[in-house]
Amino acid sequence: MNHRSFALVAIVAGAALLTAPAWNFQQDKKAISAYIIKVVSDVEKRTPTTGWAKAVTLSELKSGHEVRTGEKSFALIKFSDESKVAVRPKSVLTIQGEVEGRQILNRNVYIERGRAVFNIRKQESEQFRFTSPISVASIRGTEGGTGFEPSNSEADITIITGVADFQSTVTNCQTSVGAGQTGTIDSTGQCQTGNATANELNQNNPSSDQNQGGDQDVDQQGGTGTDTTGTQSQPPPQGPRFSLNSSLSGSLRSGQAASLRVALANPPVVISSVTLYYRIQGDASYKSLAMTLSGQNVSGTVPAGDIKAGSTKTFEYYFSMAGSDGVIYTFPEANPEANPYTLPITPRIITIRIPVTDPSGTQKFLEISYEE
Repeated sequence: MNHRSFALVAIVAGAALLTAPAWNFQQDKKAISAYIIKVVSDVEKRTPTTGWAKAVTLSELKSGHEVRTGEKSFALIKFSDESKVAVRPKSVLTIQGEVEGRQILNRNVYIERGRAVFNIRKQESEQFRFTSPISVASIRGTEGGTGFEPSNSEADITIITGVADFQSTVTNCQTSVGAGQTGTIDSTGQCQTGNATANELNQNNPSSDQNQGGDQDVDQQGGTGTDTTGTQSQPPPQGPRFSLNSSLSGSLRSGQAASLRVALANPPVVISSVTLYYRIQGDASYKSLAMTLSGQNVSGTVPAGDIKAGSTKTFEYYFSMAGSDGVIYTFPEANPEANPYTLPITPRIITIRIPVTDPSGTQKFLEISYEE
């Protein structure tokens, strides 16, 4: 009897644990945090309850904390998911956001003035935002730079990889900015997107030396500088446009390897590597192929197994090229993932011979042909 009573008590206790309210196991929402992992020259931080104080390496930032950089100064901020934001000279920005356990609920970097260059890791359920007094940039898994200049009330964003939605808070005008493009929004709420210049791409590439804490002898917009007399210096003149001086043409054949060759024209720097991204139109993702560089010539072979006509009979591809200056050049330049080059694919004809016997007893073959 005593043994049975003990078993009953144990079962009841276990049931009570299983039916305990779910809120006992929920985690509270907390303010997001990040760390300043690199400081160059004059960098300060401020909390909602304290004044400006000198920032040092590994200074913690929580939601509501501000960072300010002086002339020729720089700070590099890292979040828990390895996303990084470089704070350029003469900038003021505020970190905002919440987490629940290890899940990031939301993040926002408010730019009061200056510029931030970013490398954001993709989060499935969270969208990283950069905001200014006149704009909101929504990004996910994107590299580039964005800034706000109070003197002319203009906000801009340049994308190196990925895509961003750039919206005015004045008129709700919205534009999509893809890789190799720059979007701008002015104080009247007008927004537009165009191809970024080589200078804009370099200044907003998180891999470039100046966005790793190197040379900071540029202003917060990352383009032209201002000398001590107050006159604005001009960027160095650009040479002939970097392009492909031969393009691919003709038709690929389903089931046959494709040897692709193109030549570079007027590269602004030494191109250190070239990657071909390709897929059959309709596929969810691109495959990649490291191309061979020989002088200004680029070549590579797509395996036969990757050339299939499919229902669309179309091969999509684009090139990504790494320059010695840290800039990534793409062809096509504007949003290549969404607007790739294309080549037609000729389907392979499959023929099946089926032996049959006619009424006279003679053996013949029935041929059936179809496109793969």
